[in-house]
Amino acid sequence: MSGSRKLCVLTVHGIGFQQPPTATAAGYADVLHENLSRDLEGLLGSDPERVPGPYGPVYVMSAMPGTHDSEWGLSRLGTWRAGGIDASGAPLTAGDEPIAHVALVYTSLEGVGPRIGTGLGTVSEAGLMLDHYASVAATIRLVAGDAWAALQERPARSASATSPSLRPRTDIVLGRRHHLARLLHREPDNSGALGVIRALEDDVVAYVCRNDLRERIRQFIGEALRRLLARPDVAGVVVNAHSQGTVASFDVLRLYPADPPPAVRAFVTAGCPLRKYGDLFAWGNDAGGIQSVQWVNFWDAKDPVADPLTPPAGWHYGDHADSHPAGLGLFWSVDGTGQQVPVTITDKRVNNLRYSSGGGLQAHNYWDNKHQFIAALANLLKTTLAAPADVQPALYRSRTSQE
Repeated sequence: MSGSRKLCVLTVHGIGFQQPPTATAAGYADVLHENLSRDLEGLLGSDPERVPGPYGPVYVMSAMPGTHDSEWGLSRLGTWRAGGIDASGAPLTAGDEPIAHVALVYTSLEGVGPRIGTGLGTVSEAGLMLDHYASVAATIRLVAGDAWAALQERPARSASATSPSLRPRTDIVLGRRHHLARLLHREPDNSGALGVIRALEDDVVAYVCRNDLRERIRQFIGEALRRLLARPDVAGVVVNAHSQGTVASFDVLRLYPADPPPAVRAFVTAGCPLRKYGDLFAWGNDAGGIQSVQWVNFWDAKDPVADPLTPPAGWHYGDHADSHPAGLGLFWSVDGTGQQVPVTITDKRVNNLRYSSGGGLQAHNYWDNKHQFIAALANLLKTTLAAPADVQPALYRSRTSQE
């Protein structure tokens, strides 16, 4: 990457996990940043305006808390002027480190919980479409496996011991999100696997049922990406998404033009539920502009959220992930001649129960898996940093990879 222009990692998590840093709580991407810093050995810069704290990504909020003033938060990435983006006064790193890290936080949370009627409709629709995702026997194994994974978390872990990577947010009013808790005038326990599952449930139902919320999330991610790509000191972006954040990021990236050289250098997904969205909610298989972006998908077989994305649309839960016929695959795009072409996805299977930590739903915690996820992401960033903008790193050209 030429000159002093930087490669930027743009991190997106599910809304229920986008905890901003506070005086008493670490930001949700702090541990991810710290883990990457060790492997990148001085290449990753930290937010120079972060107070307090010696390290961390640049957190960008969608709006001033309690308001809908989006410019208040997005101006941290620069301000639009007549000639483009003015990034003066908005540094991404403290020094000349070639890699910057930005983490998004959605803050306009007033009244965004799923409505009871629409939530039940979503669950009913998913139940009717379940046979598209799994056979009856595989469904039984799925439910049993999900319960087993939730029970595999290490015992006696409190909310304070849970890693920020998968800790449900504490800066929102949970009574507004959980109707039963509101009726009982009780705030549900946010710790452990149950708290994580509640937050995941809220993320999915609200995103599927609330078009207004869904559009605001997409606009926020899209505008943050647009400002980063317009900055004179940014040469490219790697979108790093986790859990429900993978769906929102996919919805934004597929609208980007596919013409090379791609300014979005890579799309990294971890714990991605997109196959479930396609099978259970008929989300669609047209990946649009993602065709030109290298896509690496990390998944754990014990993670109730994640699936491999390389097998075609006819793949069912319980089938072998590495045995599938040639064809379009799960996602496809339309080329310049109007023909459908497959989108190449590199599946990388990991074992979070063995290599990750931090409590919660551990099988879904990728950012604390230093041996597999962190090492692979750091290697991808180094390779992308060294490659010309119009060359995809050869390390990730293969269609599948199992570990």
